[in-house]
Amino acid sequence: MAQDYIKMQALFLLATAMVISCHNSLGASEVFVARGSVAVLPCVMSSSTKHSPAVIWKRTVDGEERTVWRRDKSGLEFRAVGQAPKAYCPHPNFGSSDFSLHIQETREEDAGMYRCEVEGQYPKIIMLHVISVSFTPAVVYEGGWVTLTCSITPDTSDKTTKWELNGSPITSRSSKQTYTINKVSQKDAGTWSCLIGNKQTEANISTSVEVRGILVPKDNSEVVYAQLGSSVTLPCIFSSKLYFSNSTWNRVSKTSNLPDKLPSSFNVSSNPSISPCSSMWVDRSAYIESVQDGDEGTYRCSGAVRADNDLLVKVERNIQLVTAQVLSSHKNGKTTLTCRISSTSQVTNYEWIHVEYGVSDTQIFTSVQNSSSKMLSIPKEKHLGEWVCRFYNKQQLLGNVTYHLQMMSGLEGKQQSTSVNKVALIIGLCFMVLLLVLILLQLYKNHRRRKMILQYPAMETIVHLAANEREFRERVNAREKVQNGACGKNLKSELV
Repeated sequence: MAQDYIKMQALFLLATAMVISCHNSLGASEVFVARGSVAVLPCVMSSSTKHSPAVIWKRTVDGEERTVWRRDKSGLEFRAVGQAPKAYCPHPNFGSSDFSLHIQETREEDAGMYRCEVEGQYPKIIMLHVISVSFTPAVVYEGGWVTLTCSITPDTSDKTTKWELNGSPITSRSSKQTYTINKVSQKDAGTWSCLIGNKQTEANISTSVEVRGILVPKDNSEVVYAQLGSSVTLPCIFSSKLYFSNSTWNRVSKTSNLPDKLPSSFNVSSNPSISPCSSMWVDRSAYIESVQDGDEGTYRCSGAVRADNDLLVKVERNIQLVTAQVLSSHKNGKTTLTCRISSTSQVTNYEWIHVEYGVSDTQIFTSVQNSSSKMLSIPKEKHLGEWVCRFYNKQQLLGNVTYHLQMMSGLEGKQQSTSVNKVALIIGLCFMVLLLVLILLQLYKNHRRRKMILQYPAMETIVHLAANEREFRERVNAREKVQNGACGKNLKSELV
């Protein structure tokens, strides 16, 4: 009988252990947490008692269970000796049914198996996985390689892995924990995120990857639009630690391997920084003061990057300059404007806007035409004014060009009167110049005469006396003639 009783007890204990083991296996859950974040290990029980039950959190380390956090019925909390207070239960109030454990600043050494035991409840087992992300080499250069690794501690086969760059999912090889890029470009710079989880939970961790090289523009798809006669900037910004004095600008030739001549007003920025964070980049952008017809084309900015082996690797960017202008034609009293763009590969739509100026220099914008046509026939009621041609692609505004029609209309309406006025103006100017020359010549002669006389004062006295004496004799002779004439008349009258 004793042996049968012992066998029955053994069977009962085995069945109880199997039930507990089965319950534990069904209740076990996995938690994925990013390294450095707060881990929350769930433990929510249905409490039917009004008093606060005893709670204990244990962790299995090297095959042994160690207490992480414990609380008695009285509400007194206990922590492991020598352990930093990073694990705690934020719901210590009596009557609470949430006994989840929070672990601050989670590290890889915190990963493992945890067990939550609540008085009068079956224990819950939680497996904590800590994920982290890293990349090699530590400094990434444009044109080089980089490998991103998403590690999980402890590893598990029941998981999914996803990669994202700046919030956009990466489809190629996204299910692998390592992702390698053999030829790095600026498009690969940004925030890389690794997402790991299962059907129950998911966690993600991110890291920032900086690619040293030419920061702006990021690739060779940069297009700059400029109106003829205006100024334009061709951007080219280097990483500060990669900039060398051999950075150059060239103009790509369409017909030969030799570069074309740069525009006469082409200048390269001499200011090394355009930002308070001057140590982050160096500005070597180009500036064209006045864009002329024929300046359109492809311009190339190139420089050097120092790789891991101390070799200089050449990096370059191609920037396309597109010029725009408005041409006008007049036929039978009708004016037609044409929006001329040197390259229309990205242009899908044109918009014509009429601008009128009111009081206090206020502007009134009126959209006249919005279509795929680059030509506009101007109505007679809006023949004068300022016209703006805007051109778009499918997503955004690319640029605009302005045309002042009132200036051209005034010249055309007054062409004949203007030519007549020009002739009269030229004749008047010539007459005034001739008169001025004569006056100056006479003044010069008088000045010379006075200057010559003043050099000989004695001669001036003699000449003056001689002139006075001659004048006196002339007066005496004239008086005598008058008297003789009068005497002759009297004598004749007496004889008669």
